Amino acid sequence: MEHNHKNEEALRILAPQGHPLTRRRFMSLAAVGAGAYVMLQSEAAFAKGSMSAMEAAARSSMKSAGKTSNSLYLYTWGQYDNPTTFTAWKDATGFAVQIGSYDSNEALIAKLELAKGTAGYDIIVPTGGYIPEMASKGLLLALDKSKIPNFKGLDPNLLNFPWDPGNKYSVPKDFGTTGFIYDKTVITKKLSTWKDFVNAAAMPQVSGRVSVLDDPDDVIGIALWNEGVDWNTTSSAKLHTANNWLIKNLAPHVKSFDSYPGGTGGLVDGSYVLSQAWNGDARQALEKDPSRFEWVIPFPTTEIWVDNWALAKGAKNVDTAHAFLNYVLDPAVSANEMSYTGYNTAVLDVQKHLPKNLPQADVIFLTTEQRKRMVSYVVNSSFNLRTQLYDNFKAAAAV
Repeated sequence: MEHNHKNEEALRILAPQGHPLTRRRFMSLAAVGAGAYVMLQSEAAFAKGSMSAMEAAARSSMKSAGKTSNSLYLYTWGQYDNPTTFTAWKDATGFAVQIGSYDSNEALIAKLELAKGTAGYDIIVPTGGYIPEMASKGLLLALDKSKIPNFKGLDPNLLNFPWDPGNKYSVPKDFGTTGFIYDKTVITKKLSTWKDFVNAAAMPQVSGRVSVLDDPDDVIGIALWNEGVDWNTTSSAKLHTANNWLIKNLAPHVKSFDSYPGGTGGLVDGSYVLSQAWNGDARQALEKDPSRFEWVIPFPTTEIWVDNWALAKGAKNVDTAHAFLNYVLDPAVSANEMSYTGYNTAVLDVQKHLPKNLPQADVIFLTTEQRKRMVSYVVNSSFNLRTQLYDNFKAAAAV
């Protein structure tokens, strides 16, 4: 995900006003930059060596899905899949997946609502927290898991989230967590909690060299997680209290709102010595200088986010869509996806298809104990208030 700041600014100009960079917007930029984001340094060789296995998975999935067609339409985040995943599919099936892209869950929902079930898309990729809203609006088609036999190979700990009990509508695509990373040559004290993060930010050698994610929910989450308050609270009083605490204790020390402190180089060049981060991005800094940085999944609580494959209501190629979902859940295909996104896919056997001694693997693969401390966010009636409070925090930071 390495890239230069000029490219990052170009992406910010293209992004809708008021919406920060997301994991996928950043990847869209990285894919066209000189330093495209690749988790595995040997991606090209890896993809070449796995093409036959992926083609076999595609052929098998098409045979078992039912009355498949020779067309499939995917509506997803820009550059959120390994191109070789689609190449193998086309080579095996004889037809290409047609792909359209969006840059926010809100844009996805608006497009589907406007079309009233006739958007022409078969597969979409919403974030978990938006699924209840989409289901209530009749924008999703229930899955037929009998046509997705590879579903049984998913980690049960990454299924059955509150936003889709029983996975009626969703199949995990990528997932990750939020934590922080710090420079051990500057911060010699061991940090393990969100309170530690805020306290460390105020240290003289750290203040002014701190970054937080450019994301309203993750930033206010620091205070809510620290206090043991439900991250999904709709209480205006609790949200205001959390934000006021952040404005007082964290805002004066923030240098930047940067969702990619590892990818942009801010950690490596010393601009930051303490950064809130998603695990995939933190891993980049760790790979560059593993003895210098420490990655923390903080106590007592933090986030787990999941992006999902789902079927759009009104899909015309339903059986083919199920075949594709089964295809991407094949361990060989899943590993190929990980080589591009750098995030885990919930497929249990994926590690068998990855290189041995994968660098910083513990940052990618969450343990059962870590998972127990993670919560997911569901978009609720506090959405606008959270955005407003975040803007207030930004103004206080005066970045």
